[in-house]
Amino acid sequence: MGEMIPPRLKKLWDKWNIRGVIILSLFLQTILIFFAPSRKRTAHKLLLALIWSAYLLADWAADYAVGQISDSQEEEADKHSKNRELLAFWSPFLLWHLGGPDTITALALEDNELWNRHLFSLVCQAIATVYVILLSTPNRLLTPTVIMLVGGVIKYVERTSALFSASLDKFKDSML
Repeated sequence: MGEMIPPRLKKLWDKWNIRGVIILSLFLQTILIFFAPSRKRTAHKLLLALIWSAYLLADWAADYAVGQISDSQEEEADKHSKNRELLAFWSPFLLWHLGGPDTITALALEDNELWNRHLFSLVCQAIATVYVILLSTPNRLLTPTVIMLVGGVIKYVERTSALFSASLDKFKDSML
């Protein structure tokens, strides 16, 4: 049985998979920034489907990209290249994406109950991001990378605490 994926297509995927997923993550964040505020005021099913898809895919794209960056850093551990330094910078930037845009924290009220899942994801992604940064050392971009890491963690903690504050139990307590 021969190769199911042509070698040329596989080479293209190996070269562009991380870049493509980072671009996808940026695109999804842009959709959420511009269209999420109108989700409550519109009845257009296509726009609602676009927002819903972007909301669900945004976390996946950032998670997948950090995983791909981690794999590429491990494969190139012996080499010191500018590409490794730049990929290490993108990892905390993607953590920032996981914090989500300010225009949408949760798509529905039920999503607020998933705050503990977001907390677990925050811990795992922060560990993965620190791991990627450590694999890239020595790194000339270490200072901006660490600044982005701190900002990304703060942004993700902000989203998780917003979900926690809006969860049903916490909301009931605040009403009493």
